[in-house]
Amino acid sequence: MIDTSSLVETMAHLGAHRLIPWVSPAVDDIERLEKETGGKLPEDYRYFLMTFGGVSLGDEDFAAKAPISEACPWGSSVAPGIFSPLDTSRHSIVKELRTFKGRLPSGVLPITHDAGGNLICVDVAGQFPGSVWFWDHEQRWFRDYFAGSFEEAAQELDAAGIDARRFSVHDIIRGWARLHADRFDRPSDYMGMYKMAPTFADFLRSLHRVPH
Repeated sequence: MIDTSSLVETMAHLGAHRLIPWVSPAVDDIERLEKETGGKLPEDYRYFLMTFGGVSLGDEDFAAKAPISEACPWGSSVAPGIFSPLDTSRHSIVKELRTFKGRLPSGVLPITHDAGGNLICVDVAGQFPGSVWFWDHEQRWFRDYFAGSFEEAAQELDAAGIDARRFSVHDIIRGWARLHADRFDRPSDYMGMYKMAPTFADFLRSLHRVPH
């Protein structure tokens, strides 16, 4: 059961405000998003999406930041940008999901981003349902494991019988990770992702005010 009054109080404390016109999405809209994501939205995030929609946190005096719970090349905390609404705007959650399809693990939903273009995501139907993750869009973990060039990594995929001639850089990194899955402490598709919270409600509770 969601503590809705506590969530509303938390959002008010964090200076939540909508920057775009918004109406609560219909249940049909939520169900279409769930079908595209591959599973039911976590109850806490579903409530947030239907109650707050596209919302920004903070004001001219402070920013809202959330900790990243494991070592990350971008630091120990992140300030979320606008949380994507479920509508037809340029930054709608459906458009974000389609934009990053194939770059994020299957079943993982991007819900907001930081100023550097990295994402904060909710795992809807992936390996860790309900949890919240930070995604490094530069995939800097790769250089910790592979000292060669992307061309050499592509050649390694070719040698394994994977035709990488038309792969993007991201496809090469992801393919190489899958080839060496036994080297990692998490599923290979989750390389470049960093744990933030076990649930979306925990993520919201972890947010704190930081003066500008």
